[in-house]
Amino acid sequence: MKLSCVVAVAVLVLALCSLGQSQQPDKCCFSYYSKTIPPRAIKEYKPTGPQCAKKGVILITNKGKELCANPEVKEVQDIMEKLDDLFGTLAPITSR
Repeated sequence: MKLSCVVAVAVLVLALCSLGQSQQPDKCCFSYYSKTIPPRAIKEYKPTGPQCAKKGVILITNKGKELCANPEVKEVQDIMEKLDDLFGTLAPITSR
């Protein structure tokens, strides 16, 4: 009887831990990168999750650096469109 209670509690704890982690955003943008971004320096982009307070796009450079950018800026949209044309749609931007 005691072993089954221990197993049940362990399963419950694991379930609660995984539930708590799945609701946290991977990354959010709290401010946007303000300098000009050369399109050739960007290899990939990822939109921030809907749970983030500020809508953003994480641009990943060829060197692996991550830059938060405003997805409503024409320069950023052009970079995302170029990447989509080269590699197919990587991560569609959805309106909130």
